[in-house]
Amino acid sequence: MTTRRRTIPTNRTRKRAERPRAAAAGARATKPVLERTVRTLERRLARAAAALAAIRAEQQKKIAAVRRAADRRLAAMVQELAALRHHEARATALERMLAERSAALAVERRDDGETPGTPG
Repeated sequence: MTTRRRTIPTNRTRKRAERPRAAAAGARATKPVLERTVRTLERRLARAAAALAAIRAEQQKKIAAVRRAADRRLAAMVQELAALRHHEARATALERMLAERSAALAVERRDDGETPGTPG
């Protein structure tokens, strides 16, 4: 790429720098330059596409890891709920058994007038 020098006019208004015409710059060199530019852009596009594919793959891995972690947490919560329901059912059964035994003891005390477990 060639650099152009701009001349600064002596008066306060600046004029636009004139660009050299394509024919004057060498029309013969245009085709190889364009081919080289196209190849360069194709390489850059291929690198960008590869980078995009790598980023997408990385994001998919991260999403899968987050989903697995969420599934593990959900499974742990479900197990905890099952354990709590089991303990609640056992506590309810024990309460029921204790109430039945207390009722049976009350009936026995009323009938015998004695405390249970004493001979006689």
